[in-house]
Amino acid sequence: MWYILLSVIFGGISRQTDWMGGDGVLGPKSNWGTQYLISDSVTAATAGQVSLIATQWNYSNWVTHILENTSVDGHNKGLMPADIDRDGIIDLIAWSANQAVWYKHDGLYNFAKQVIGDASGGWSACVWPSDIDQDGDVDVLVAANALGWYENQLPSPNWSYHLIEYSAYPSVVDADVELDGDIDIIVSDGANGYLFRNDGAQSFAKEFAVSGPDWRTYVTDFNNDGYPDLYCTSGGPQVFMNNGTGGFTPSFNGGIDGTDGVWASDINMDGAMDIVSGLQWGSSADNGFYASINNGTGNSFNIVKLTSDPSGTYMDGAIARDIDLDGLPDIAGAYSRVGWFRQNPGSPLTFNLYDIGGLSDCHYVHAAPLSRCTPKIDILVTNTGSHIVYENRMHTSFASFGYLESSILEITPPILEACDLLRFGYIACVPENMNVGFCWRAGGLSSPNDILTKPWHGPYYTQPGMLVIDSFTLANTTARTFQYKVEMTNDLNDIPVLYEVWVTYTCSGAEVEESQIKPIDNIILQVVEGKLILSLEKEEQIKLTTYDIAGRIVKTVFDGSLPAGKHKFGIPDKHGIYFAKTESNKNKKILKFIKLYP
Repeated sequence: MWYILLSVIFGGISRQTDWMGGDGVLGPKSNWGTQYLISDSVTAATAGQVSLIATQWNYSNWVTHILENTSVDGHNKGLMPADIDRDGIIDLIAWSANQAVWYKHDGLYNFAKQVIGDASGGWSACVWPSDIDQDGDVDVLVAANALGWYENQLPSPNWSYHLIEYSAYPSVVDADVELDGDIDIIVSDGANGYLFRNDGAQSFAKEFAVSGPDWRTYVTDFNNDGYPDLYCTSGGPQVFMNNGTGGFTPSFNGGIDGTDGVWASDINMDGAMDIVSGLQWGSSADNGFYASINNGTGNSFNIVKLTSDPSGTYMDGAIARDIDLDGLPDIAGAYSRVGWFRQNPGSPLTFNLYDIGGLSDCHYVHAAPLSRCTPKIDILVTNTGSHIVYENRMHTSFASFGYLESSILEITPPILEACDLLRFGYIACVPENMNVGFCWRAGGLSSPNDILTKPWHGPYYTQPGMLVIDSFTLANTTARTFQYKVEMTNDLNDIPVLYEVWVTYTCSGAEVEESQIKPIDNIILQVVEGKLILSLEKEEQIKLTTYDIAGRIVKTVFDGSLPAGKHKFGIPDKHGIYFAKTESNKNKKILKFIKLYP
């Protein structure tokens, strides 16, 4: 059997967990991504959280936590945050002494090492957190002497290893390259990049992706089309644009030899993702951090020198994050020392260095929030011989009120009618005497932007708690677009933090069960033995189109005049969920089906 038919209801959920892509993006957008429309007095230059901006600091107040002294090379990558046991506290994963490990965090910066499994490899070993099987827990990708992934099997973390290929890759990341709902894998071998495309059942087909990437290759969306693009350090740096199918073409080469640390960030807060990189191997006059400023297309970048470091002390590892929570991205860097460069609010794209501590040899640095209910960004370092967390304790007070309005989300694939909104949900930390209020509005029935004329519903306030996971009903509103607003208040002694929002909905199409199909308005549409069958009672001018689950056109199968009778057409080659739509002068039909295997 090649297919099964599904029921009439199509359910959906859209999430936002990252706001660091900048403001000014109205929409409608098929997914929120990292952008939003507007904000005031909130920090939105940090992945993973939204909070009120800080107003007073002690820039030198950092506390060092050594996770372990072990056999680890400063080149190893992947000391990264992940809630492995889903207890609401952020843990860490890493490579350590030929093993993939995780450090269970008690929330007070005490970390207990737990072994995931073998990860034999040398200086180039890499781990990366990813929910590969989409079951709601964090799995771990490992690129060492072999590429594979450890499946997390909760409720108590147990690990099952899945080998992908016996090859060494010094860099591995995850991305849904064609937005089909399956998590794909991207690796580089120091010269080329490869895509391991997921078939939906965690079986991966290897494809050549791009030529040029070295041992640092990552993904981000440079042109705001929803598809992840590639970038790497090689060439200072290079960018490869995704054509929507997981095919990548070169779009930019900075042409600066010697760049090493690299990370995407909207460094100038204009709504387009830029690239921050460290140049350590040029002349002493050249060494420093550079920004490749994106004009919004992903095809044109203006290279700007941000700050100098003639000795190359901090330039090998690099990441841009809003470390002081003032609303502007800063830079963390590491090599023989670790430090952070604060972006000056009164003089954009100029930076002041604040040293944190000495290192023996570090080529990888990351920055992320580890404390669930304190809005701060810690710095994670893989030093030769040790993994280190630098706890950020610099913030002393915050703004009293702030808000953020989302971009307009288009919740309905174009082949379906308007959807029924169900619930809006969130994950937040809300201390006592704090408030986080949510407002929402919906529209799009007459035009995509008629939502802007609609009144806001709310605010709906969260209940206080160290970690609040909750939702509220959207009163069965029928709509095609959705927008939310979050408002935060603070009594200057504590502060609320927002980590995630989501909206759920159901949409109905015109499909029917095969057993119930009857001739209506001259047309019958069904799937039989791997073929689309279109039956006509009389000659008809008709268009037949197939779409994927996101509403993108897969193929215009037929567009013209057909005589009466049965007509057979092929269905998509790749397995997945699809829609077939017929359009004539008098009738429209939508059929949903699953292609199970080639």
